[in-house]
This record gives sequence, C-alpha cells and structure tokens, in this order.
Amino acid sequence: MKKTLTTYDESVYNYLKDNKDSHIPEVFFIAKDGNGNLVVIEEVIQGNTFDVLIGDSTISDKDKLKYFLEMLDGLNFLHSAPQPIIHRDLKPSNIMITSKGEVKILDYDAAKIYKPDQNSDTTHLGTEGFAAPEQYGFMQSDPRSDIYAVGKMLIKAFPDNKRIHQIGIKATSFDPNDRYADARELSDALAGKISPSLKLKPLFPPPGFRTRTWWKIMLALIGYPLFIFMIMGMKVEGGSLTDTLYYMIAVGMIVFTSIDIWTSWTGIYDILPFVTSKDIFLRVLFKTIFTCIAGIIIIVVSLCITGVIGLFIS
Repeated sequence: MKKTLTTYDESVYNYLKDNKDSHIPEVFFIAKDGNGNLVVIEEVIQGNTFDVLIGDSTISDKDKLKYFLEMLDGLNFLHSAPQPIIHRDLKPSNIMITSKGEVKILDYDAAKIYKPDQNSDTTHLGTEGFAAPEQYGFMQSDPRSDIYAVGKMLIKAFPDNKRIHQIGIKATSFDPNDRYADARELSDALAGKISPSLKLKPLFPPPGFRTRTWWKIMLALIGYPLFIFMIMGMKVEGGSLTDTLYYMIAVGMIVFTSIDIWTSWTGIYDILPFVTSKDIFLRVLFKTIFTCIAGIIIIVVSLCITGVIGLFIS
C-alpha cells in the first residue's frame, strides 16, 4: 500500500522500516517527493478493526482481553524503542484483527518520537474521545498518552466487567502520573499480575515537580526546605540526644505520610476508601481523617519503640 503523508515524523517511519514487529505493519520503503511529502510503501492489512470487537456482544471477555494484551505487546514495542515512539492516535479504527487472528496497530501519521527536553507537543494531533488531555497543549505527550487511549477503549469494550473497568478508569486519569506508566504495566494489571487499585509510584520527582506547574514548583521549593529546617531544629526539653533523634524521626514520618496521602506521592494510600473520590468533599474529609489516624499510629509506635529501647538501655 502506498501512502503520501503531509504530516509525519520521518524518524518514526525510519525506525519501523529498520525494526520489525509482528503487531506493526511492515514498512518497505520511504522517500520524500518534490513537495516535501513523505511517500510510504507498507504492508496491506486486512481484517476487522477493534470497532467490531468492542461492539460484538458474542465475543467473550476472555477473547477480548487476549486481543487487548496482544495490542499492548505491540505498543510496548513502540514505547521500548531507544527513543520511545508515541502513537498519539490510538482508537478502535486503528487497531486491526487479521483473518489469522493477529492484532496490528495501524496509522502512524500522528506518531512522534518522545523528546524529554520538550514541554509540549509542537503539533496537537489525535482523535477526540481518545486523545489524552496533554495532547491539547497542556504538556508533551509521552507513553502515558497512549495508555489513556487504551483505557478509553477498555471502558467501551468491558462495560460490565468491574475489574477491567476499574483498570480503564485508572488508565484514563487526567494527571498522567496517576495512570499506568507504560504498556507493560497496564498489561500486567489486565493479566492480574498487579492489583488494578494499587500502583506504586516512584519517589522522584516528588510532589510539586511532577506536573511542571510553576506554582507547584515554587511551593515545593519553599515547602521542602522549610520542613527540613523545622525538623532539624527540634529539641526535646530535658531529653537526651537520642530522645531528640526519635522525636525528629517521628515528626519526619508524620510529615512524609501526610504529603503522601494528600498528593498520592507513592500511591500506597490510594486504596483507602474515598481517597481518590471524584467528590471533593468526601476526598478532603477522608484524607483529613486518614492523616490524623496515620499521625496517631506513628506517635504510638514511636513511643512504644522508645520505651522498649529505654528498658534495654537501663
């Protein structure tokens, strides 16, 4: 099949031509014409698109899940490139199931190479209903933008499957940091290898620096040094250096836990009831309750440990 593209990232097609994958149509030839368009000769794929899969109630959830896992294998191939390839236009009509039952990811007109040094996409592409929020100019799209599109398809394909529906909701979180990090992690969640409700997040970058929002960065730059200065300056009146050290550790743990609960820093506390509720009143109420409970537990445990150590020392 011959395609003439006016919008393209040539490096994407160069990579696909030189690197083959069973879930990606083979690219045989690419060249620019006299008008600066990119001419691509690629494998013809025939079959049914995911539109048919999603709308066919006779296909079991087990078979649908198999096709989604195959599609994620292909997406993992793209995201695992030395310079990750972001499809940016994943939707049911761009995913084909061949007559042999193979899953192929089509249409790389909107695809691009991920560039870590960019703050946003230079060209805003995608399909409404499947394009992630950041594709509209909020920030640069990355592998999590494709995860958003897959999540949208999961919600449509499994309306009565509560477990997979929950995974789809997480994959379509507005904040990319709240989604699955990549295709492999989403695939593990669908396969039941990790809990759909618990996704541990990296400690770095910490809250305030993850979304690159200027006022959050300023707050973090002021807040973190202030907390450290306050903790380092604490003393227990009439107590030993050891007592002061225990007190500093306990306060530091309370501060860390509080930040974690309110910002979903590590994701550990996201499994608690109403912590991720869309109702802001419930969310704030229960985050406050859990912060207080966590503080009390840390204080009680610290006092118990201090008392036991004191018995041994004496």
